Amino acid sequence: MQIISDEKFIARRKRIGDFGILAGFAVLGIAAIVSCTIQLPIPVMQTILVGCAGVGMLLFFAGSYYGNKFTGPLAHYEVLPKTLKGLDRRYALLLYKLPAPYVLLGPDGLTVLVVRSQAGEVSYADGKWRHRQRSKFWRELGGQERVGQPHIEVEYRIERIRRYLEKNLTHLEVPVHGIVVFVHPDIELNMEKDPPVPTLKVRELKAWIRGPGAGKLLPPEKQKQIMDELLAPFNKDLEKDSKKETG
Repeated sequence: MQIISDEKFIARRKRIGDFGILAGFAVLGIAAIVSCTIQLPIPVMQTILVGCAGVGMLLFFAGSYYGNKFTGPLAHYEVLPKTLKGLDRRYALLLYKLPAPYVLLGPDGLTVLVVRSQAGEVSYADGKWRHRQRSKFWRELGGQERVGQPHIEVEYRIERIRRYLEKNLTHLEVPVHGIVVFVHPDIELNMEKDPPVPTLKVRELKAWIRGPGAGKLLPPEKQKQIMDELLAPFNKDLEKDSKKETG
């Protein structure tokens, strides 16, 4: 399996995840020190404190949000390749290269992966998703992403991928599927009825791709054509980068 990722994009957001929270606390601390040590008119002091509080909270939330996606053992760009390791050369995993962040190219077309990092219990019944987790309110207040309606995000990402294909691979008809993947090891999925899209724990992903999730295989020549044309722009970028490094 090939892995093609936007390393610069990942590195930038990883830095925000690594240092955003610390930077936010630093700004709030500076505001507190200024308020205690420098005598300024009250309106000026209020403006400074409000501004610092806003910047500090923005940095804190950005650091927490990106930290959940790009740092630690659940970093999506690391978990997915590790999980899918062992798939053969007919597959390619694209990370932050297409209009959907995570896309798997395989012998049956494209699969859009919508990833969630939450722990706890997620259920789907009567057309609604529900998420139960200890201290959920405080975790979300601290920047944890909500489960929301992941099937709507799947539909949105699929539509964006289809538009991309219509623009860039106009002469090829490429099937596009979508699934929801939960990567936290302490997640429980309770689905009374089948959700609108397949919903899996990450440890189930590779078996699902090889089994129940395997669609109708495309002819080998079409598989090769799709892979060659879809990956061509990214392979050219890799060649340019390698030339810069060796130049």
